[in-house]
Amino acid sequence: MSNEREWWADGIEIVRLTGELTGQATQVLVEAFKTEETTAYHLDTGRPATQRRMAILDGIFLRMYLEADRPILAAVKEGRVVGVGMVRDPRMPVSGKRAVVLFVPHLPQLLALFARHPIRLLRVVKAARCPKGLAEPFFTFEALGVHPGHQGEGAGKALMRAVQAVVEEDPGISGIYLNTGSAKNQAFYESLGYGTLRIADLGAVKVYHMFWRNPAFG
Repeated sequence: MSNEREWWADGIEIVRLTGELTGQATQVLVEAFKTEETTAYHLDTGRPATQRRMAILDGIFLRMYLEADRPILAAVKEGRVVGVGMVRDPRMPVSGKRAVVLFVPHLPQLLALFARHPIRLLRVVKAARCPKGLAEPFFTFEALGVHPGHQGEGAGKALMRAVQAVVEEDPGISGIYLNTGSAKNQAFYESLGYGTLRIADLGAVKVYHMFWRNPAFG
């Protein structure tokens, strides 16, 4: 990522995640998503066993993204990771064989993670599908999490701005897609230039589909 040191907020620096920071990043994602609406809806996130399994899953995805050289940005404050942004770049594929190697040893734990509320899981998966018709290629925020103890300090905004800056440098990328289960987050993303494409209403929760258009595209 170019101009890494440009993205500071209240002593927070945005950097590319490295292998030695993966453990910290994993815990940040677990803590951040324990209270995320759609995650809490289909997982029992208050259970310690669920949190351990969430850490296994997050750790696998972080490792796969690092190996594929997909962008993973970390918000670092006083030497500690306080926020993480995982971005899917469709031009950087993840090896299917490698994914199998990483997932298989943990399959019993991962199956147990999703087995408690399978109907809710299926509803969330369906509701979270990316809308059709977006100009390709585009980036996708697969995960954006800030540790609860550091929310409100600007880490999330700095992560978002850093990814937008990367996209603006590439006129071949149409924009950035994400979804969220939080109306508060929806308003936050709209303040950063995202538009709401549609809202999937599951009753207990809603999934907001959002897109930021790259002004340099085309």
